[in-house]
Amino acid sequence: MASFIMISNPVRNSKRLLAQTAIAGSFALAATTMSAHAEAPNVVTTIKPLHSIASAVMEGVGKPHIIIDGAASPHGFALKPSQAFLLQGADVVFWIGPSLSASLAKPISAMAADATTVELMDVANMDHLPYREGANFDSHDHGDHEDHASHEDHADHEEHDGHDEHADHEDHGDHSEHADHKDHDEHEEHAEEHDEHEHEGAEKEHAHSEHAHDSEHEHEKHADAGHADEHGHDHEGAMDPHIWLNPDNGIAIAAVMAETLAKTDPDNAEIYKKNATAFAERIETLETKIAETLKPVEGKKFVVFHDAYHHFEHHFDFEASGAITISPETVASASRVAEIQDQIKDLSVTCVFQEPQFDAKLVDVVLEGSDARKGTLDPLGTELDNGADLYPELLSSLSASLNSCLSGQS
Repeated sequence: MASFIMISNPVRNSKRLLAQTAIAGSFALAATTMSAHAEAPNVVTTIKPLHSIASAVMEGVGKPHIIIDGAASPHGFALKPSQAFLLQGADVVFWIGPSLSASLAKPISAMAADATTVELMDVANMDHLPYREGANFDSHDHGDHEDHASHEDHADHEEHDGHDEHADHEDHGDHSEHADHKDHDEHEEHAEEHDEHEHEGAEKEHAHSEHAHDSEHEHEKHADAGHADEHGHDHEGAMDPHIWLNPDNGIAIAAVMAETLAKTDPDNAEIYKKNATAFAERIETLETKIAETLKPVEGKKFVVFHDAYHHFEHHFDFEASGAITISPETVASASRVAEIQDQIKDLSVTCVFQEPQFDAKLVDVVLEGSDARKGTLDPLGTELDNGADLYPELLSSLSASLNSCLSGQS
């Protein structure tokens, strides 16, 4: 009877051992990767630009979450249960503040009570600008903001004409010196309201915003009511919350995020710092390209849908002539539409810009009887893919859209 002896094949066994080792290594790597992600802070951001900056700062460590995504507007935003769940599990929350998205103030306070919450309107080294009054910005002398003498500490902006008006958040008390508010009789009551904001605090600010305008200024009452709804919560009520559209503020936001995350997650502090530095270098390079894009259409007049772009315009010395509405959630009155239409004709406005988040019919009405073209500006990057590239692409797209419409290419 034949006997069979199993002789092992050393080559085959060696290959099997290598394969088993590789598989084990793969599982170990996966486990390590999962562990790294599990240890990353649970970061929640509100709008797409903030999500983008946080993504750049957290590159290589983890990914942040976003609440207000897609075409949703932060103005009057309604929180969904799935988004509330994000807040409940947050370690860190980055948001602009109630002046941009008042509806999130209570949910963030209640649901993310244990998280580190950073309200970016309140951080140091952030440049601030006031909301402009009325429909016609050209009637205001942009040099009026030079009264902010206390902002000379922004030395890096002194080489840009007019940039000394960038308001440090600690210097808000100087806003009563804005002579342009006093030069217009129709805004005297609003100027008084601003003065009262300076001295009497947030509670009286809210009450005054509801009663300061009487019925003879009905069109301004509607506009300012929207203004109060958006911004009537505290001392930042008169300040433009679209701070991310100033590239310097974008860099400051990245620095604040890196500092906050380093404290929350010390093991990755160096990564956050390195990423914030790389982000700053990228944005500084981009600023030069944007200035070159805007140069050929410098001096051409344009009107925006709502006063969301003051930070971008001011940084690049490329100011709009007016806005159809102060608050996008407030329907512009017939008198305000008529005022804008007259302005378009009187100033030979080249372009009127709509926004993808809002119905363009109002812009069509404003354009009736004029030769002005229609363009699109998006302050949030609605149609851009989320991620670290969105913020620089957003800034680039604003300059490209301005160039395209003002030069007649669109």
